[in-house]
Amino acid sequence: MRTSILALAVMAACTSGPGRDAAPQHGGAVAQAPAASAAPAPTAVGLHWPLLDTIGRRLVAFDTQVTNTQQELRTRSATPGGDSLFLKFRESYMAVAESLTERLGDDSTGQGLSISRDGWSDSLRSVLQRHGFALNFSEGNAFVDEDVGYILGAFGPLLTPAMREYLSIRNVEHHVRFSEDAALQIPWDALGDRIATWEVFLHKYPTFSWRNAAQYWRTMYLETYLTGMDNTRTFTNSGTLEQDVRKSYEHFLRTHARTPAATVIRDYLALVEANATPSDSTIKRFLREHELESMLGVQPPVN
Repeated sequence: MRTSILALAVMAACTSGPGRDAAPQHGGAVAQAPAASAAPAPTAVGLHWPLLDTIGRRLVAFDTQVTNTQQELRTRSATPGGDSLFLKFRESYMAVAESLTERLGDDSTGQGLSISRDGWSDSLRSVLQRHGFALNFSEGNAFVDEDVGYILGAFGPLLTPAMREYLSIRNVEHHVRFSEDAALQIPWDALGDRIATWEVFLHKYPTFSWRNAAQYWRTMYLETYLTGMDNTRTFTNSGTLEQDVRKSYEHFLRTHARTPAATVIRDYLALVEANATPSDSTIKRFLREHELESMLGVQPPVN
């Protein structure tokens, strides 16, 4: 299964270069790096997981970078330069998450972590949460994930309104599973709403410094809306458009009629109506003409 290179770029690297009605306002003091504390003991009495200590020390050291970045941002608060500094920090943040995920994969206990509540998983989850990271699972495998809510709380008041709103949108989305095992986990109408949200954002902030990231989410959601995923198809086995998908498209055209995506979806429905079972080559040509790609054969983002 092909993995979207741009998705990896958005998730793991940043360059300096929510569509809900308004971004939440964040007032008061800027969040400080959480203090380290002992991890709760696992349920298996007498057992010890050395990697847990290693991860704890690594994150305590990273807390210093969080505090230093906050202090630097105070001198550039709500400026493009401040956003650029934040993106450089986020690149380090995502690198830490990736590094810890690799350590889990190389560790026998880490490989056996369970999504259900157990001693080792709870201990690791607790350590990660105290330092602004999350424990997540996909297809039974554990990985260290970003905690967008933590990032928003720690840095939001020091960022531009555009960056703060970007994080606010992602914080909402990140709390709802998007895909698992290449199967869509949200309703079709909710997927359409995400497309519209990002289009509103892109229209509102045409010079946003991290516009490529916002554009990625809008495009990836639209591609999923049109082509589905490997285990959630938009067309039946006989080649006709799924009725639930058609109803969602019609709902989108009524609800978000003035958005750029509405034009694409309207043209797509016209294509289907002209040929109830469009060929793969016809769909590929349509996507190419609209600078889109199929999400079939692609590993979609989990959140």
